[in-house]
Parts: sequence; structure tokens; C-alpha cells
Amino acid sequence: MKRKKFASLMPREALKRSKSAPTIVVIGPSTSGKSTLVYVLVNHRIIGFITVGIGDKSQTTIIPCNFAFDERIEKDEHFAMRIRIKDFSAKDVHIEILEQLAKLFASNELSTEDTLDSIDVEWFQNILEPKDAAYHLGKMEKQISIEDFKESIADVLCAIENAEPSFSERVKVKKKELAQQKVKISEIRRMVFEDIWGSISDDLLARYFKWLDYIGENITNNLNLLLGEDNSLGGIHDYSANEDDIFMYGGTILQTLFDPFEPFSLIVEDITLACRPRTEIITRSDENIPLRFCLRDTMGLTQIGMDSNSIKDALDIALNCSPDSILLLMNLEERDDVIAESCDAIAEKLSKATKLDVPVNVIFTKADRLIGNLVNKSNKETVVLKQDDYDATILGAIDNMEENIRGYLTKLPQKNGMWLSLRYLDEGIDPIQRALKNQGSDKFERFTPTGLYQNIDEIIRETQKRILPEGIETPLFVTAIDADAPAVEMKVEGKMISNIFNSIQNVLTEDNSVVNGYTITTKYTLSGRSVVAYYNKLQRGQGHTTRANVYGNFSINMKAMLNKILCNEIPDFLTLYESQVIGTVVDNLIDIELEHLVQEFDKNQHYKDLAFCDINPALISKWSDKQRNTQILHQAIRQYFSSSEKYYMVMDKVAFNLSYGNEQIRKIIDGVYQKPISYDQTMREMQDTFKKIFATQAFSAIIAKEIGDAMTDLINKMIILV
Repeated sequence: MKRKKFASLMPREALKRSKSAPTIVVIGPSTSGKSTLVYVLVNHRIIGFITVGIGDKSQTTIIPCNFAFDERIEKDEHFAMRIRIKDFSAKDVHIEILEQLAKLFASNELSTEDTLDSIDVEWFQNILEPKDAAYHLGKMEKQISIEDFKESIADVLCAIENAEPSFSERVKVKKKELAQQKVKISEIRRMVFEDIWGSISDDLLARYFKWLDYIGENITNNLNLLLGEDNSLGGIHDYSANEDDIFMYGGTILQTLFDPFEPFSLIVEDITLACRPRTEIITRSDENIPLRFCLRDTMGLTQIGMDSNSIKDALDIALNCSPDSILLLMNLEERDDVIAESCDAIAEKLSKATKLDVPVNVIFTKADRLIGNLVNKSNKETVVLKQDDYDATILGAIDNMEENIRGYLTKLPQKNGMWLSLRYLDEGIDPIQRALKNQGSDKFERFTPTGLYQNIDEIIRETQKRILPEGIETPLFVTAIDADAPAVEMKVEGKMISNIFNSIQNVLTEDNSVVNGYTITTKYTLSGRSVVAYYNKLQRGQGHTTRANVYGNFSINMKAMLNKILCNEIPDFLTLYESQVIGTVVDNLIDIELEHLVQEFDKNQHYKDLAFCDINPALISKWSDKQRNTQILHQAIRQYFSSSEKYYMVMDKVAFNLSYGNEQIRKIIDGVYQKPISYDQTMREMQDTFKKIFATQAFSAIIAKEIGDAMTDLINKMIILV
């Protein structure tokens, strides 16, 4: 069938509407093929500019990225970008400086002069490029003056050197306190250094923090220069891969942003890139629906390890993105026990995915390399590997591999498993494809892009279908008055159920078992590394548990705590609907579009009967057609939310926004975190601030708005605006 012609969209329009597209979060251990997946989906005109961050090198860009694909973007070379900015992550850099400086100070016998003399280019490189690659400042070394740094800390080091009691005396006391823990003397010295640093006056520290903030200002200036005067940060802008075009040339911008050693991860929260996907996947998709989906890479194109803790952590991050489905890539070249252990870890997390109604699709990758190894190890006449060897052993090798995969899948309750090769060779030089064709096997497609495109297309279709109500097979086409706004909006009137919100607030601020669970009660100093780790996880909706021997400990998961309380106080949507606090607003639709939507939702008029049951006929007779249709749609949506598993998905999203994602809350918490105060003080004040936020009247309004917004987002994923 000939593909339907869809009205074209400018890239920025496609990006604005991408929120309503099915979202697939992709995760995968290092070398699993995650970068290659992006490569085969982004069209050929744009992919060349972002391959800086794609490949076999161990370090790739650490900025989370959303790829919004929409075939209605007419030209391959046109794309749009939105770069969301965050406050400069000064404390990420500061913790590195603090630790490295403590070592240097101790190794120079507590002498300020000798310590400053020891700060050279080689030492400073460890600050610019830390070993854990948490950030990258190496490319800015000419903009970050070592001499200015030394001048900014000179008085601080003098204060530490001349502190009373002395540094050495404090070390002796701390060593005695920790005698039972058998702590290394280097660790004790670092603790003492950080303790004294934290007690130094703001006036002495001001110059250092000004130097540190100057790094953030430079990064921001560099990004502004890269984008140009007309493209403000945070906005959506159109670009072209061609230098002479109606849009600004964006090739250099893409190359720079995806350069793994640029410093922008310290100020960029995430990037969204909207472009046309490759033609090969468009031709495979439903010819009556425009191909549109969002692929989210939670950690940019960085790597996670192939171990159970890393896999669980990655799945946790993926689930916290409120995805419609998750795509997990697993490298078949890994050892059998490592893959099996990873599958056990996946199974542990799948219970949460099932509750949220989020399918996890597993693709086992690098099949070509595994099969090549199996063929190479088979009985051969010579040590030279020939095409005849592939012909003779290829089917057995694949059977062997598939048997192993079936074993892995028995560990998973969801059997959404597939194997593919993500390295594609021309048939003429690929002995695997030639052998499979010689044997008459159709599995040769697994070693061509067709196999991947077919699998991705199936995942996209299934993802979209799972969002739709029962009886509706495809998204509904609607023309809205404002194409940038939701077609249907859900609003929760919080004042009408103030008793529920008051109960939530009471638990969060008066129940000591809850309050003591998220505020810091330990008298011991907290580790700076623990505070940074907690904050970074908070931004991703995760909790953090410390197991320190010499520092104070805490175990806090703000999102999980809020989710539990929300579900206890609002156990289902029926509670809200029966209180008549959820409104369905269709002000963005003209009458005929609303009528079309109602006809699609209520083909057998079941919801019409429910909508007007027990309502005074005298009232209905005075209603306009739009009012009647609004009531029918309201009833259909009520049934959708009341009878589906979407309740948990909505509450999960609301819990994240109440813990960090909401703009008002995020701004307040970030403000506390960015203060030039000690890490211990930062953590205590940050968690106390949460309690203050929960106690405000504004928090009740935030809860109501977040529930309505989460419901709105879900409903509009059923609709394609034209």
C-alpha cells in the first residue's frame, strides 16, 4: 500500500509535540551497541555530526539526550534542538579539589608555602580531568588559571595550617576516636582537612568560590558563543546540516555538544534533538500513521557496567524517566555467568516495571561476533577460516547461541527477548549472511539493518498500542486550536479535597517516623562524596544509602517515600473522581474536533449511556453539543484511568516531580545545594528545606497540578495533532 502523505512540520514544531510521542528509554552496558542503535536511527545527514560520541572508545558524552524522531520533518538535513540548562555543578568540581588538596597538604607536611609550590600542571590535570570522568574541563585549561587558583586558596591553607587546635592535634584526636574502625591515616587527615575547611569564615573562602564560579561562567559563555547570539539557552531552535540554508548551520554545534571531552555536562541538564529518522525505518512503519517516537538515552551515550548492581541502577534510572517502554541491550560476547547474573538483576526490577505497566524489551547484541567465535572454534580442516566452514557450522552455531539465550530468558518473567547483530556488512563480504542464504535460512536478516528496523518498528507499535484504551488500535488524529498545547487537559481542583492534601502534609511534616527518615538526624559529619552522590541521584529520582565507617550515615529515597504516601492517601483514581475534583477540559478543540474524538472513544455509545445516567433530563436538554460531548469524553477518560494500570504510572511521575522534578521545588532545592557551605551543612539544610516546602499551602496546589499534568500527558499520547 502506498504511504499516506502527512502534513509536514518544521523541526521545532515536531520537538514541541514530541512530549506526546511514545517514549522508549534505551539502556545498555558498555559495548552493548547502544551507540550503534542511535547511529542506525538518526538519518544520514545528521549522524555524521554526532559520531564523535559514538564508537568503541571508553569515554563518550555524559549529557543525557532525547532523540525525537518525526517523519513529518520534511528534510533530512533540518533539525531542532533544545538545551536545558541547570546551575553550574560547582560542588562536583569542589569535592575533587578538596580531596586532592587534602592529600597534597598532608604530603607537604602541612606547609602552605610548600603545598602551593607543589601545585603544577600535572597535579592540576587531576582536577580538570578526574579519574572517574564525572566531568571534563581539560579543553578549558587555558581559561582556568592555576595561578589564580593558588592565589584563591592561599589564605585558606594558611588558616588550616594555623588552626587551633592544630591540624596534627586534631588528627591525633580523630585517630583515637576511630581506633576501633582501623581507618587509614590518610583518610583521617582528609577528614580533618575538610572539617577545618568547613569552619573557615565566608570572607576567606569568598575568593576561592569566586574562582570556582568563574569556571561555570566560562562554560556558559562558551556555550552561548557556540549557539550564537540569536539562540538563547533553553529555547527551541531550528538548524540545518547545510551551511547555506534557511536555518542556521548546526553541524559545528552538534559536533561540539557530542564531543565527549567538552565541559558542558556541568551546566547542561539534557539535550533534545528532533530530526527525521532514516528512510529505512519509515518505510517499515504503519503507512497510515506518521512515524514519531522519542528515544531517550538516560546517561547520554555513556556506559554502565555489565554487573547486577549497574544493571539495576540503569533500570531504576530508566523507570524514573516515566517511559512508555524500555529497551535493554545485552552484549552476547560477555561471559555466560555475567549475562545470567545481569538477567537475575533485570528480573528483580521487572516487578516494578510491571506495576508501572512499562514493558522491558531485551535485545541480545553482537550475535555476529559470538557466532564468528563459535564457527572459528568448530572442527576445521585447517587453521584458516573459510566460507565452507561457515556453511557447514552456521546453523549449529546459531542453535547453540539460541539455546543459551533461552536459558537467560527463563530468568525473566517478560519474555520480550530478541537477538541481533548491530554490525552490518555487505553480503558479499559477510560470511555469515552468505552461509545462511546458502542454507536457506531467513535468519540472515538478523545480520542486516532490516532485522533491527523490523524489531524497533514492532517495539514502537506495541508501545503506542499499550497507551491506547481498549478497542482503539491507532492514535487519534485531531486538529487543535493551539498545536503547541494539549488537545485535552485534565485538571485537579485541590481545594475540593483539602482534607486529603492536609493529611499528606501532616504525614510529611508531623509523623516523626517519616520526618526522621528524610531529614538528617546523625550527629556525625557526612561525607562530601555521599552528599554529591545523593544529590545526583535525587535529580534522577533515585535514593542513596551510605555505609560509611567514619562518617555519618543516611538512607534517603525522596521519590519512593512520596510515592508511598501518595498511594496510601489517594489509593486509586476512583477516590478523586468520586470526590468530583478531576475535570476534563477541551477548550483547545473546536466542536467538530471534539465530536470526532468522542466518536472514536465511544463507538458503541457505552460511555454516552454512563455519562447521562441519573442526570436530570431537564438539565441535559439545555446543554450545548460541546457540553454533552465533553461529558461523554470525561466519562470515557474516567473509565480509562479507573480500570487501567496507569494509576501507578501517574503516581510514580507525580512522586518524582514532588521530590525534584517540579520547577518550583527544583529551584528551591538547587538554591540550597549551590550555597558555598560545607557538604554536611548542605545536606542537612537541603533536607530541612524539603520539610519546609511540604508544610506550605503552595505544596497542596503543586500536588493537585502535578496529578492533573501527569494525567494530561498520558491522555495526549493517544492523540496526534495535525
